[in-house]
Amino acid sequence: MENTDALLFCFINHTHLRSKGLDWFMFSLTQFGQGWLVLILLTGVYFGNNFEGSWYAESFVTVLAAGVICQIIKKYLPRSRPVSVLPHVNVLGKRLASGSFPSGHTATAFSLAIVFSSHWEIMTPVLLFTASLIGVTRIYVGAHFPLDVCCGAIIGLTTSSLVLTFLHIAPAYNIQYPFTLVFGTILLLALSLPFLGGYTFAKMAQRLREKIVRVQVVLQGR
Repeated sequence: MENTDALLFCFINHTHLRSKGLDWFMFSLTQFGQGWLVLILLTGVYFGNNFEGSWYAESFVTVLAAGVICQIIKKYLPRSRPVSVLPHVNVLGKRLASGSFPSGHTATAFSLAIVFSSHWEIMTPVLLFTASLIGVTRIYVGAHFPLDVCCGAIIGLTTSSLVLTFLHIAPAYNIQYPFTLVFGTILLLALSLPFLGGYTFAKMAQRLREKIVRVQVVLQGR
């Protein structure tokens, strides 16, 4: 399994199609798998354009749920990143050493694909294709193995499906405030991560500051 995983990784990461243009496209697209960035964009779209519907709240809770689950798994099933175990890895962005399994970016992409598909069914093929492509970008930029991406996709699909199912059947069982219940459960899990020695809010804030600094450096270079 590991050999196959490594071979598939090398096939994508060392593709002969690599170019500056493709690097820019794949690196840009992979950013849309970052949960915090996606939530900021969705918040701007929802409140800035007066979009109505439950899609925003559903997106918010599913992205958070998928993210928390991924961080818990990363804690108990640690796996080194490709750059730590393979030679000559093409890396775009930060060279991460650990926390490879599963891919949180892919989980975010697929959780949103399911939520959006439930509201705009005609867009389902495009949404799933885009989520899959985001998963491929994680391999292309050297951040994850294919197995990490596949498991991230499963987590995103499963989490969003379960959350949406609960939200839809809650009224039939006279469950009051289902969104609040789901959000509260996710929040409790998130708050428990520091006690489990997993991903903490301090680490998240640090990574966000590092990203802001990198963007400022790029802008100054222009």
